Amino acid sequence: MGTIALLTDFGETDGFVGMLKGTIKSIAPDCEIIDITHKITNFDIRAAAFVLQKSVRYYPAGTVFLAVVDPGVGSARRMLAARAGEYYFVAPDNGILSYTLTEFPEKRVHAIENQALFLPDHGQTFQGRDIMAPVAARIASGMALETVGPAVESYAFLKIPNLLKHGRSVIGEIVYVDKFGNLISNITKNDLPRDVELSNLKCMVGDVKNIALVNSYSEGQGMAAIISGFGTVEVFLNQGNAAGRFARAVGMTIAVEG
Repeated sequence: MGTIALLTDFGETDGFVGMLKGTIKSIAPDCEIIDITHKITNFDIRAAAFVLQKSVRYYPAGTVFLAVVDPGVGSARRMLAARAGEYYFVAPDNGILSYTLTEFPEKRVHAIENQALFLPDHGQTFQGRDIMAPVAARIASGMALETVGPAVESYAFLKIPNLLKHGRSVIGEIVYVDKFGNLISNITKNDLPRDVELSNLKCMVGDVKNIALVNSYSEGQGMAAIISGFGTVEVFLNQGNAAGRFARAVGMTIAVEG
């Protein structure tokens, strides 16, 4: 029996996550369920897309990712099931899968239309439970992907922030803020100038300049930068909240130069 990894903005107070899990277990009782997170900021599709993209590589082949951050629930937006590489995905067609699917040259994406797979009393307000969870459970149990419905050639796509490289500098964007208020960028370690030691690089975010790159959080003096657990450059404030220094952190430009 397979593994299902859950990513939602449902939180932990209303029982919604438990309903997802109960639905899955009712159909696939031996399925292992892993929580990626249920604390994505409400309706923040872009944050969910980023966390999903950065999480997939740490899961075993065959994992089914059920990602439900769905401000368009009950509308005409589609629901999708996909296979990319050795992984499967079930999610609303709102861009939440776009960052992840971009990383796989070979993928198959299908619209979820086979109502025989839905819960009998499915409604319009909780399609994560009534439609997507049953589909994920059946895929984890070995159901062929094409059973869900017809293949689709296009799907909702979130714009991927561009990187600009020039000589010994690279310019990117703050794409995510974690629970500690750390500013996560889209600049990976491999994007940094190859001929400059990390300790000789400086970052700039907003009006804050000369931010040093360090090897551990404890080395940070004031605002500092580090290679994050997501594998990208992160700006942090040692035992503080870097995001609190700015009116709106996500979308800000970050520059790294040597």
